[in-house]
Amino acid sequence: MVVVSPSFSEPVEGIIMQSPSTKLLVNDQELGTATLYITQHNVVWGGGVGNNGGPSPTISLLYPNISLHAIQREPSAALYMVLNYELRLPELTTQSGDAGDDDDDFDVDDQPITQLRFIPQDEGDLQQMYSAMSQGQSLHPDPTDEVDDDDPYLDGEDFNEGDEEFEDAEESEEAPAERLRQLRLENSNGVHYQDCEDAEIGEE
Repeated sequence: MVVVSPSFSEPVEGIIMQSPSTKLLVNDQELGTATLYITQHNVVWGGGVGNNGGPSPTISLLYPNISLHAIQREPSAALYMVLNYELRLPELTTQSGDAGDDDDDFDVDDQPITQLRFIPQDEGDLQQMYSAMSQGQSLHPDPTDEVDDDDPYLDGEDFNEGDEEFEDAEESEEAPAERLRQLRLENSNGVHYQDCEDAEIGEE
């Protein structure tokens, strides 16, 4: 979820770091200069001056909407983010003039994204900003990734257990005494177990 508001309220809980006088570029368009707050719950930019000279809008980003963050060096040093969300603001000029040409190149897998560049006043703050982002995102893991990680592990665990059982069965044919012990564990019916034991003894 991405929230854009004309009013600003400074975060008071879970602040990991804050960077005052941070310039924000949205899809290469400058939005203004404000304070960037990286918290345990979200990322907030606001409380500054917009590119038009008035108060900057307040942008609040939840971690699940941030699909990538990195340190960018060119064309200017910035904390770079990609949102899996199309951020539309009245302060930004629309770039939909070529929408009519998109029909031929339409891809069902294409999803709207927004590129953000947070440029701090002090370039030396970039590494701390990146580390704070990494810490915040680690508190909000992608549920899809968790399921994908668990399923192969569980499948592999079941497969390994099956291998162990198969290896035990092969070894038991070479060791009748071990096979008898296994039958005692596998069969709860005493008559059936006795029949199996007698059959083994009779073969000998």
